[in-house]
Amino acid sequence: MAIIIRNPIVVVVGHVDHGKTTLLDAIRRSRLIVTQKEAGGITQHIGATNITLEHISNLCENNPAYQNFIKNLKVRGLLFIDTPGHEAFMALRKRGSSIADLAIVVIDINKGVEPQTKESIKILKEFKVPFVIASNKVDAIMGWDTNEKFDNQQPDTNEQFYTKFYNIIGQLNSMNINADIFTNFKKPDDYKESFAIVPIAAIADYGIKDLLLVLMGIANKFLLNKLGTDSDTPGEGMILEARDVTGIGKTIDVIMYNGKISKGDTIVIGGMEPIVTKVKNLLLSPESEEMRLAKKFNTTDEAIAACGIKIYAENLKDAEGGMPIYVCKAQTIDETKAKAKTETGEISTSQNGVIIRTDTLGAVEAFAYLLDKEGIPISNARAGRVTKEDVIMASSIAETDKKLGVIFVFNISLASDVENLIYEKKLKIFKGDVIYRLIEEYKEWSRNIKKEVPNIAKMHVLSNYIFRAKNPAVVGVRVLAGEIKTGMRLMNMEGELVGSIMGIEAKKGEKVPSAKTGEEVPVSIDKGEIGKNIDKDGILYSFLTFEETSKEGLENLLDKEEADVLEEIKQIKRETVTKKTTHVK
Repeated sequence: MAIIIRNPIVVVVGHVDHGKTTLLDAIRRSRLIVTQKEAGGITQHIGATNITLEHISNLCENNPAYQNFIKNLKVRGLLFIDTPGHEAFMALRKRGSSIADLAIVVIDINKGVEPQTKESIKILKEFKVPFVIASNKVDAIMGWDTNEKFDNQQPDTNEQFYTKFYNIIGQLNSMNINADIFTNFKKPDDYKESFAIVPIAAIADYGIKDLLLVLMGIANKFLLNKLGTDSDTPGEGMILEARDVTGIGKTIDVIMYNGKISKGDTIVIGGMEPIVTKVKNLLLSPESEEMRLAKKFNTTDEAIAACGIKIYAENLKDAEGGMPIYVCKAQTIDETKAKAKTETGEISTSQNGVIIRTDTLGAVEAFAYLLDKEGIPISNARAGRVTKEDVIMASSIAETDKKLGVIFVFNISLASDVENLIYEKKLKIFKGDVIYRLIEEYKEWSRNIKKEVPNIAKMHVLSNYIFRAKNPAVVGVRVLAGEIKTGMRLMNMEGELVGSIMGIEAKKGEKVPSAKTGEEVPVSIDKGEIGKNIDKDGILYSFLTFEETSKEGLENLLDKEEADVLEEIKQIKRETVTKKTTHVK
């Protein structure tokens, strides 16, 4: 047994365009400045950039206080996941937690906390991942000098900085997040009480060493027990991406978070039907190249956590990003397959719900998590291309509920025959490469759909609760279907317009704007009169015009309960017209 302290795995999250990718580029770029001094102290593996302690030490070579701090660290570096955002983070999940050890939440200091930042923080808290806040783009503040520390700026610039900084502090406080500038943290335990904010300008390499040192300090103080790993134990990892490489075939980019993997090892890849195969080759991209641009790869016989590694093996056709991977012995294959299957988990689904198709399992889980937070049900979710069957399934759901009969398509292209069928079925799809934006587009579309739907409701007048007979009538009602609202016009079972709801009361006499199916509430109805146009034990409906009831496609916008009431209203109006026609004759 050889216990070592592995490097913490770090992810970068935050709102779109706040500088996540630029920060990762800055962390990688900073190594080029000192590469010649380091003799290979920094390695960039597949899917990850490994920043060593030697590299950080070189960045801080002229600061004795920093060097003294570095000298006492047991953690020897940081492993950054190259792909920023929700998708990368969610791909790193493990039994309801995360294999990410630390995170950086990037906030543009000039824009503050925006919606996707809030979602990122919610996810981090859900998975109990410690994080540091990088207040990026300080160089956009007028007069900022990137050669000076943030507290040594000119007075006007300093005032602008702190105005923006305290705005972020207030926004975070509203989310129950205590945060402060990192220089106010005088002892390690301060990090238990607050989250550190480090001012940076990623594009100018400003504040990068401070950010790296804060992360190292947190890892060294609070994560040593978690980071201890046996370098001889069978490896465990998670697929970041599965892709074809010219001249090699299908490969998987894997983050190893525990143990060791070697050429020739048997591995089990998680899924509803786990994959069992053998490692043919372990590959690394050249140190000087970005992983996604590398054309040639170097082979290695083994890799020890924490690291990023490209694996070539047979039977990888169904491997997807987000799937767990385990090294195992021949005698433990069945046991490992069972473990891998439970690791994969299933998305909770309902009969009526939206359909999700993405490029990776991690993106599926990110979608499912965020849709669940919005209360949007899912009928089917998986990684893979959209099929004709998916379109037919969504079209069938749309016939019952138009708002749920949609397909989310993330990071994948559509086949021409599928695209033609979508057009033919007039199906709504939301397609793009940013999950947050797709969900926002869907919510806006849903709101517009709702505006097209007239208020449909049915209620029973409770004969024991007649509080006033007329001017206005005040009666107790039980809502049988739909939702009644203040201002809603009502009709009786003869199709006669009764009047409008002037007010609705809650149990304690408070005025409320609406009441839903199953609720019993007193309502006041102007022009209503008990015994004349309102029966003591009668039924009242929302009043709809002929134009509203005959609107094309209206039934597709309603749930079954509302659709049934609409049909009753239509029948009443038809009978009313028939009676009038007969009377005229």
